[in-house]
Amino acid sequence: MSKKNKLTYISFFSSAGVGCYGFKMNGFECISTNELLQKRLDIQKYNSKCKYDSGYILDDLGDKNIQKKLFNEVLFWKENEKIKDVDVVIATPPCQGMSVANHKKNNELNRNSLVVESIKLINKIEPKFVIFENVRAFLKTICTDIDGEDKSIDDAINYNLGGKYNILSRIINFKEYGSHSSRTRTLVIGIRKDIQNITPYDIFPQLNQAKTLRQLIGDLPSIN
Repeated sequence: MSKKNKLTYISFFSSAGVGCYGFKMNGFECISTNELLQKRLDIQKYNSKCKYDSGYILDDLGDKNIQKKLFNEVLFWKENEKIKDVDVVIATPPCQGMSVANHKKNNELNRNSLVVESIKLINKIEPKFVIFENVRAFLKTICTDIDGEDKSIDDAINYNLGGKYNILSRIINFKEYGSHSSRTRTLVIGIRKDIQNITPYDIFPQLNQAKTLRQLIGDLPSIN
């Protein structure tokens, strides 16, 4: 792939990098990846996710110094790799405050509001495509927005990004889109409005017939 046709992405809250590794498998180059825990970032390094070591950025995305490192990495790629734009930013913010599986919720507003830090960076980086992926209740969850008002994440995304991006959000079960497990998630796709002749509907995953348990593990030997 020539530098002119290079495809790039950035991942926020990337954990061990499993959720966005598919980009690498499809020829995208990772400009930067952010994760809070070193052991998770080490897995990404083991899988050679980023081209440059400076792309692995450890610590809290809410930290202004961390945000500066991320943005400086974009500037580095624009200067040294001659890219004009970042193609994709994918964000999977912490979901403990949103998940029905968390029965010990306390005050999760600060953690829920980390999605707003993603929005700030997206507004600054201005990638061509934006993807948010999270639990079913993601968009209904309350966060403290950039303006200091508490509102739903859905409202925060549309209020801050709706002027620049055409946005589509849906709740889907990944088993109907090629996954081998039943996993209900919220998927949000945004496309920058100056990108011609393409809409979020055009790149939304294609619906597939969910596989049966027999199809998935029917060839395994019986357990005695």
